[in-house]
Amino acid sequence: MLNLKELINNITVDDLKLKIKSLPFTENIPTRKADIAKLLQSKLENDVTLDTHWEKLSSIQKLALQEAVHNQDGQLDKFRFEAKYLQVHPNTSWSKYGSNDDDHMLSAFFYPEAGYGSGMVIPFDILLFLESKIPEPPVFEITTVPTLDKLPLFKKISPAHVDSDLNALVNLIKLKKLKVSDKTGLPSKALMKLLSTKLSEPYQDLKENDFALKTISSFGWIQILRASHWIRQSHTELQIITKRFSTKKRNFEIIKELFWDWQQNSKQEELNRIDVIKGQKGKGKRCFTDTKKRREACINTLKQCPVGEWVHFNEFLRLMAVSNNYYPVTFDSTYLYIGDSTYGRLYDDTFLVNAYVRCLLMEYFSTLGIIDIAHIDPMDSDDNYYDYNGAYDFEYLSNYDGLKYLRLTDLGAYILGITETYSQKNAVTQTPINLITKLNIKFTQPPTLTENVFLGNYADEKTDKTWKLSADKTLSYIENGGELDEIRTFLKTRYTQDIFPAEIDAFFNTMEKNKKSVLNKGLVILVSCQSSEIAKNIAAAPKLKTWCQRVGTRQLIFPTEKENQFRQLIHELNYAMPIK
Repeated sequence: MLNLKELINNITVDDLKLKIKSLPFTENIPTRKADIAKLLQSKLENDVTLDTHWEKLSSIQKLALQEAVHNQDGQLDKFRFEAKYLQVHPNTSWSKYGSNDDDHMLSAFFYPEAGYGSGMVIPFDILLFLESKIPEPPVFEITTVPTLDKLPLFKKISPAHVDSDLNALVNLIKLKKLKVSDKTGLPSKALMKLLSTKLSEPYQDLKENDFALKTISSFGWIQILRASHWIRQSHTELQIITKRFSTKKRNFEIIKELFWDWQQNSKQEELNRIDVIKGQKGKGKRCFTDTKKRREACINTLKQCPVGEWVHFNEFLRLMAVSNNYYPVTFDSTYLYIGDSTYGRLYDDTFLVNAYVRCLLMEYFSTLGIIDIAHIDPMDSDDNYYDYNGAYDFEYLSNYDGLKYLRLTDLGAYILGITETYSQKNAVTQTPINLITKLNIKFTQPPTLTENVFLGNYADEKTDKTWKLSADKTLSYIENGGELDEIRTFLKTRYTQDIFPAEIDAFFNTMEKNKKSVLNKGLVILVSCQSSEIAKNIAAAPKLKTWCQRVGTRQLIFPTEKENQFRQLIHELNYAMPIK
């Protein structure tokens, strides 16, 4: 930061005289710029002058100076000021053509950082002096709503559905039904339709049969899973990396991992979901800001919301601005437009932030249970931030326009790191089981997500509580590096009896006995001899019989890597094998 002596180089003598005249002043004004600056600094760092001038400031001017000194590093942030106080920021033009003297009351404290048109800032030496003299501004307190019971709103109380949603998705992955485009990573319309019938959607109670409105969480879940460290995409299919899935983790711990994996790893540009905003795939794409930083801005704002209290969306945006978390979506919004590419261009980035944050909250934060949401039909939304040419032909511009209130949940506080622990009913890691006839495993309640994933390696799911051990799955998993002791231990720690039923013991004994029945010794070459006598002679040769074996009457097999040696040895027997 620059001091007063350095900043006065950016203004003229006339501007400097205008600033000093705004202060309580009786002496003659010097003519030389350096002398004016010296006098101005002596006045600005004088307790009596400051006290006198402070009393002449209006209440709004005082708040503006307090915010600049204590919250804005000596700068004038008109946007943050008006968001906090819902009042117009005092005039900052401070030219000699100002309408009245009151317009210039703050001018003595602020100077351009560079040449004409640059931002205004309090010099560093003056700022240090003012910090101990100017009282701190009032603390912003977000307004909350105790209850929404009397309001006609849809509600999605997320934590009650996240566990069941995640289990449904895992089952679809195991059935190889969760597939996306190999090129774009986007799900098909058929998959979205299937998911909308199995997952908790914000607008599932809406009477209108609008496909896009009823697939908000479904789309969010796909992107969340694609970004997870325990999911891989093999061509079009999403698969679980079982080795990264611990059965000791509880569901809410997995949800926390899913959230932070998404925040860091997802390549999805969430604004693309608002497809009415055109130009996103052209030049506008090059101007988008970092999605990680945008998500982080939303996270930092949520951290300042009271847990368990409803907050109006507009109040959330105010908090985002006041806490300096209002992060732009693009460096140049004019590449984007609605309707007409000329008259529908967007010149206000606050419009984009508004639309973007709604999408982020409904499609991801609500889907993972971090917030509860309350919303209306987007067709009934009365938001006035769509006053752009080209926007009038739409009943609504975004599926997320209906968002009215949000509430940070206990789960959300745990995921965001506000609290260190989370208490969840029935949050067990080992669901008790009974082992019944025909190799069936019956849980006393639906298993946890990790149990569901683990057991899928060894058994077939019959109902949400009943599984049956499968020899095919067990042997397949063992062939790929799994251990039989893992499933034994899994069942033993959950079974209420001391010993397994005889049928289960017999199953494990058979698997243990036969898991290495056939060993892969590598590739071999199969050759056919002209007669059985030739095959017999070669197979009986002392140098060949240890690794060359007879198959049938005229055929021989030997390891691929022994081909050259085989040729040399049969030459000694006066036989040849033509090169193919």
